[in-house]
Amino acid sequence: MAYAGLDVGTSATKVIVYDLNGNVIFSSKKEYEEYGTHGIREIDGNEIIQYIFCVLKDVGENCPEPLEAMAITSLGESVVFLDRDKQSLCRSMVTGDKRGIKETEEIIQRFGAQHILEITGLPPCELYGLPKYRWIYKNTDIIEKCETICFYEDYVGYILTGKRKVSYSSAARSMAFDIHKKCWDLELLQFAGIKVSKMSEPCESGSVVGTILPEIASKLALNPNLKIVVGGHDQSCAALGSGLSNMQTGECGMGTCEFMFMRLPNIKKEQIMLENDLTCIPYIFPNTYLTSLEVTTCGILKNWCINTFLKKLKIQCDQAGKNVFDEVDKLIDGKETEVFVLPQFGSSGNPDINHNVTGTICGLRTDTKSEEIYQAILEGMAFQFKMGLEKAKKLGVKLNELICTGGGSKSEVTLQMRADILNINVSTINTEESGTLGCMILAATGTGAFRSLNEAIDSVVHTKKTYHPQKNRQEYYTKKYKKYKNLYNKMHLF
Repeated sequence: MAYAGLDVGTSATKVIVYDLNGNVIFSSKKEYEEYGTHGIREIDGNEIIQYIFCVLKDVGENCPEPLEAMAITSLGESVVFLDRDKQSLCRSMVTGDKRGIKETEEIIQRFGAQHILEITGLPPCELYGLPKYRWIYKNTDIIEKCETICFYEDYVGYILTGKRKVSYSSAARSMAFDIHKKCWDLELLQFAGIKVSKMSEPCESGSVVGTILPEIASKLALNPNLKIVVGGHDQSCAALGSGLSNMQTGECGMGTCEFMFMRLPNIKKEQIMLENDLTCIPYIFPNTYLTSLEVTTCGILKNWCINTFLKKLKIQCDQAGKNVFDEVDKLIDGKETEVFVLPQFGSSGNPDINHNVTGTICGLRTDTKSEEIYQAILEGMAFQFKMGLEKAKKLGVKLNELICTGGGSKSEVTLQMRADILNINVSTINTEESGTLGCMILAATGTGAFRSLNEAIDSVVHTKKTYHPQKNRQEYYTKKYKKYKNLYNKMHLF
């Protein structure tokens, strides 16, 4: 029996098929283009659905096992505005699109930041959907003309089954979803000119959307009895696929940006959340909630350092067929440096989200080595998360383990550094594709192959390696973290 997760991202869509032990049976991926310049970032829903058809047809024609069920995860916030023929009327804004900044202020003036937080669990921010919907409402006639509005998660489900259901975790990214009542907030949607009837029905992740339409199954060579199951927001599904199932464990996806997710004891709406951009969002497990921390420049900043300060080493590694990141790790492993880097190169995450800020490098000497700057970047990212965690603990977060996934989790030096600086165990799991694995868990559990999410996690998520805090590094990092915070307070908004 085979179960799949379909991940619709900003730059690519991929489907991975698993057996009930979590082993990969088949996978397919298609990349696509992002559009826009000067603060505009968009993807095209009409193009993306064709790429999704391509990967699903690849599965239908070449996967050795027929699919029993599939769940879908997708990028947050972005929506498609569909006409009656299910065609997208415009491109979708993605995270980082600057439109919505002014509209966020309008929303705060109209409703108040605390009111928004209490209903939606989100500190008002242009990252989320409502400010962007408001911008579209003010500047176009798209909202008036469209028949339906979908996130990419329920968009794909709608195309495949003709039914519209969306997970609570995706709906919450709208900043117009009541996390207490688990329904759309009429007043907030109305501020963007949106009728509730245009939105999909919010549902628990793992609910069955429906059976694939016969004509779609035939077109894609898929099992005509294939069940489509409600998935979730990509970061929530990644947390599930990493095994985040209790209050003591957190999950960190290490990619272009890094997101750390942690369980909350209950719904939170404290003032500290507005002050430090901390969220309270529905998780996959029923009646559970997550908060998150973000560092926005991780993968980008590491690549920038490699391509500037360490360019000579990169060329040498390329010629020798070596991985430059592995070689730099060898140079910095166990070393100490007086170099400091604030990693806010253009944008920053918690505890002060800002999309127009500059970073800092200091502590340079004439004998400073290029790899020390790279080391300070890694340390700065970990220190940034430590600052955020200190704030999150005031909401009842209690971590003793962090599970790391994504490309950054390949670096043992990085993971050991996180364990030492955060003073908790840091683990990796048997897959880098935790988002699709989380969807597989939902697809299999939602159709009865597992009795519960916990049973599914026990069956398919396996710890690969655990890194424990090293006592001999505590003095170095304790002193450096104190200096880092002092530098941050002086330079962050410079």
